[in-house]
Amino acid sequence: MDYEKYLINKGKEDLISSLKALDKKVLKERMKKEQVNDIRELKEVIIDTFELCLAFSKDDKLTENFFRRLIDNENSNILSFYQQDMKSGLVFVYKNGDNISYYIPTELKKIIKKVFNWK
Repeated sequence: MDYEKYLINKGKEDLISSLKALDKKVLKERMKKEQVNDIRELKEVIIDTFELCLAFSKDDKLTENFFRRLIDNENSNILSFYQQDMKSGLVFVYKNGDNISYYIPTELKKIIKKVFNWK
């Protein structure tokens, strides 16, 4: 996977802070692709798209297992996401010592837990 241009310095784990931490070129490309003018609009597009996609697959056990594994492996040395997850803003990658780890923004994690009725 091509992590380098997506690596951020981990700080707050909300979506806006995470997007702001991205390389400016990557952020501008994403905003242009989504045809939005600012980071708040991009946040809404990411959330809306994620909710829609998840709604279509919420009854699929493979999808549920994927998200369970994704949440369980957050902030660890196990990278259990697809490159597209990183590019779409579902996960953010950061240096964790000598390793690379990832996390899911808090807003998206709440949606996942709500859709699958996890506590």
